[in-house]
Amino acid sequence: MRLLPALALLLTCTTLAAGSVPRSRPPIAGPILNLDSTQFFFEHPAAGISGEAVDQYVDLVARTGVRTFISCVNAQKANYASRVWEHDWSRYDPKGPDDQPVLKYLSSAGVKMTRQRLDAAMALANQGVNLHARLLARCRADGIGAWVSVRMNDIHDCLLPDSSLLSEFYKQHRAAGQLRSPYRGGEWWADRPLDWEQADVQEHYFQLVKEQLETLDLDGLELDWMRFVYHFRPGHELEGGRVITAWMRRVRAECDRAARRLGHPVLLGVRVPTRPETARRCGLDAVAWAREGLVDLVVATPFWATTDFDIPTVEWQRLLAGTGVHFSAGIEIRYQPVPNGPARFLSPALLAGAALPPLHDGADSVYLFNYDPLPLLRELAPDGHSPLWTEASLNTVYRALQSEATLAPLDRRHAVTFHDIRAPGDPADQALPATDTRRDFQWPPGCALRVATGPRPVHRATSLEVEFGADTPAPEKLRLFVNGTECPAAPGATGRVRTYPVPEAVLQDEAQVVEVVSAPEVAFSIVRLEVVVAAAP
Repeated sequence: MRLLPALALLLTCTTLAAGSVPRSRPPIAGPILNLDSTQFFFEHPAAGISGEAVDQYVDLVARTGVRTFISCVNAQKANYASRVWEHDWSRYDPKGPDDQPVLKYLSSAGVKMTRQRLDAAMALANQGVNLHARLLARCRADGIGAWVSVRMNDIHDCLLPDSSLLSEFYKQHRAAGQLRSPYRGGEWWADRPLDWEQADVQEHYFQLVKEQLETLDLDGLELDWMRFVYHFRPGHELEGGRVITAWMRRVRAECDRAARRLGHPVLLGVRVPTRPETARRCGLDAVAWAREGLVDLVVATPFWATTDFDIPTVEWQRLLAGTGVHFSAGIEIRYQPVPNGPARFLSPALLAGAALPPLHDGADSVYLFNYDPLPLLRELAPDGHSPLWTEASLNTVYRALQSEATLAPLDRRHAVTFHDIRAPGDPADQALPATDTRRDFQWPPGCALRVATGPRPVHRATSLEVEFGADTPAPEKLRLFVNGTECPAAPGATGRVRTYPVPEAVLQDEAQVVEVVSAPEVAFSIVRLEVVVAAAP
């Protein structure tokens, strides 16, 4: 499977115009990093922004070990001086008051941050610098893949009457009741995306995509269908999927036209939900696109609420076999074991634990979303005092993400989370909180949890770290089994967080099954469970 992307690249080269000489371009390689559409401007105030600052940022990313860089060009507006779309600073007066329409509905902190972002974006554009053209050129100088990403239905701030993030195109559709589910009238973000069944919505996004392919020297274009994943009226997703497939044929033709212009392949990638059937039922049939030859990169990813520690990589690889498509496992920055429960950013060990299983199961790479190095280095650990990441840990883990062999020796934590996107009408799917209320003919009183862990740890100290809910009065009365072998708690354990050492002989390849057995009268709940593997000696 790992040889197929290179073969696809070779085949694409052969379709270029006669007489053209394709230049050497880096193949798709991981880790892949996506730069948010606003983050660069939050990090670079107008007073110091310049083309040189863009170069320095790419140099920083390249030094971390990232091998493919993807820069996002839009939310509802373009973040550069587009010829075909409204830009971010439209309707914003830098000398105007804080209660001007695009600012008046924001919090005071939001107004300050938004003004900095808009001032910076405007300043860079006034210097004649296209952020993405400059980013891509520096990526080539640094020898890493240079892509751009288009968000296909971004609805940040969609519940506000106005905001700098809301385009006139969107507000006109909202006023006309032409959104995904306007009839419900509720305050739910998933009702508010544009309706992709409408021809003018399709053309609106096609013009932005076409502008990237006509004006930039890029290795690839990503279509981010996960911003914000729901594109059709409930119950119309399968029909809508045919609309998107037809639209993507137009985009594929534009990529091929750009390849002839540039003299090198221009690849096409997509971001879709982590489970293939969920993606299809949302109208995002990445498997069909791959089989038709429309895409070169498929990223299976959660939406935002939490990293998915159990992406079905084996199933994806089975479905994509023979297509030559590069498969990447998307990793979010957010860690939330229980829906609507406490959340925090992933630590280096949690990132290693999320990335290793898909690489072990055959993913071609991992893809990082919301992992911009600059803000990440400012995050604090759960204790609120020590840094969550350091420059040393960031460089170590990012470089290790290149392969299973480099990642496996690191400290890692494999967690249980949930799939944060499901198709309309699909049942909820969450493992935590786990209790003994789900008794059926398969299990005794208690519960069972599967934890994806990648390669079997050998000569590595391994344990379970379990956090019990407040409704667990006596964790010591519970019995924990790993792959059928009882693992008693560490001596002296107290409180709601307990550690259970796991003998090496008990561990299996790919995943561990944890059973919690209780007496019928013993109530409990588990709100967090991690398999902790110490670094190789």
